[in-house]
Amino acid sequence: MPEKLRDRVGCRVRRYLRIDQSREVERVEAFLDSRLDNRNENRELKNMAGKVACEKENVKEWIREGIVKRKSQFSTVIIYKTRDPKRLPEYIKSVYSNFSEIYAYYVWRGLQKVRVEGGRIVFEKALSSARSLEAALDHVDGLFLRKERILFVIQAYRASDALTQALRAWMFDESMYAKGHTITIFTEEPASVLDDATIKYAILIKIPPSTREEREQILLEIARATNSEVDKSMIDATSGLTLQEVESVALESVFRFGRLDTNVLLNYKYDIIRKAGVLDVEESEHGFDAIGGYDVVKEFIIDNVVKVLQNPRKAERLGIRPPKGLLLFGPPGTGKTLFARAMAKELNLPFLRLRTENIVSRWYGESEKNLAKAIELAEEVAPCILFVDEIDRFGRRGESDHETSRRMFSVLLEWLGDARRKTIMLGTTNKPHYLDEAFIRVGRFDYIIPVLLPDFEARKQILEVHTRVVRKVPLKDVSLEDIAEKTELFTGAELEELVLRAARNALREDREFVTQEDFEISLESFSIDWDERRRQMDEYMELSRKYCNDLRFLNRLTNTMSSRIEALKRQLEGT
Repeated sequence: MPEKLRDRVGCRVRRYLRIDQSREVERVEAFLDSRLDNRNENRELKNMAGKVACEKENVKEWIREGIVKRKSQFSTVIIYKTRDPKRLPEYIKSVYSNFSEIYAYYVWRGLQKVRVEGGRIVFEKALSSARSLEAALDHVDGLFLRKERILFVIQAYRASDALTQALRAWMFDESMYAKGHTITIFTEEPASVLDDATIKYAILIKIPPSTREEREQILLEIARATNSEVDKSMIDATSGLTLQEVESVALESVFRFGRLDTNVLLNYKYDIIRKAGVLDVEESEHGFDAIGGYDVVKEFIIDNVVKVLQNPRKAERLGIRPPKGLLLFGPPGTGKTLFARAMAKELNLPFLRLRTENIVSRWYGESEKNLAKAIELAEEVAPCILFVDEIDRFGRRGESDHETSRRMFSVLLEWLGDARRKTIMLGTTNKPHYLDEAFIRVGRFDYIIPVLLPDFEARKQILEVHTRVVRKVPLKDVSLEDIAEKTELFTGAELEELVLRAARNALREDREFVTQEDFEISLESFSIDWDERRRQMDEYMELSRKYCNDLRFLNRLTNTMSSRIEALKRQLEGT
């Protein structure tokens, strides 16, 4: 390293070490040791030293990361990505002793000088000459030139050319590093405030919504103040919420019902998720007990997904990683979405549905931004199931190579391949052959499972479910076995519709029950192209052989379907 550069780096380090808290603790303790004869003063200063040391130990990880990267002279600018308004004051309280002066810019208040007294933030009178962001930047720039160790905190919501230009100037100004200045920006979406080139040279840190310890502390404080109790389920119910949101939902629960309640906390949490507009939260009423038949599929999911997730410690000891994704494919109406909801119920996990109608936008860049937002929100709530219906809309590069399709495909593909992903992706499609090969390769979806037309036993059980479980239909002299025999090649959705048509027929006849004749009349009302349906069954058997990635499951499914096809052929030959 050239001598001049070495001296310059050494100057930076020596100057910046002035804000090191560990040095401050050592200085105070050394001073105390030399003043042992002054008992009163010694006691007070010793408490101060203990407080500084304690604050150093209790610094949050995201704050510590910013401090370390700033000390390493990576950049003078730290960008914290968060939607939580509580994080900014938390940051100021943690680092105030590192700086000689602190200034904060709020959109409405303008530029204010800040100090911390007794653990409380005190805002001095706003500088009337620096209400606008441009004026505030100019004022602080003058302070940077005259003083040392200044912290400038900015609450940013929208893009500003003045802010971008100022940050770039401060990032590459040698004197900013030498004088120990730091600029910290808090924003929900950095890409909406700054361009990629500016973000590249800043320290970008994403603040987690909340840790388990933080949520527990907030709930315990509210519980003590309201004579309520806190249990583990409440802490889990508020996962994925920010500190502000945890406090809000807990207080609303107390004000409305006089206590903290897990179900109430969950409902408020789901309302917050829905407000984002890109995800919906559905609460499954039934598990696999409400799915008629499909024993091969249910047993496979229970053995390979449910049991693994319900026994995480045992799975970890055996070296089994939690499943990250399932893809269900098959003809329309075979119950793929029902399987997804039932699996969420079996696992007792939140069921998030991607609101595709709100994801795609006509504005440039908005579609992939909305998709990334949905993924980020799901990861904050995780562990959960993210359900994407007709996933082939996102899992292919696009026949016309449309730029938006390619970008959305890249966003989803990158996330599916992320080893840190905690969300279980559950996608459904009628057209697995439309999906890009990179999208369905091993590592992105653990299992690719065909859900085909129901066999006799499945049809019988589906009819039982829709007359006794999902709804209570009063039947009289009805043979569900006979109806199941007559509904070969019906989908699960069509069997449900058959039950509803039979019930409507009974209503028209002004009866209190449904008879076999009602079902017979309803059967005649269906218009189904049987030749097309048989061709469809053969097609999906071929797709199953091509895409199903578990041979043992495929063999069981093939045996079941082969016997059905042979029976169907014999039936046709007989007619």
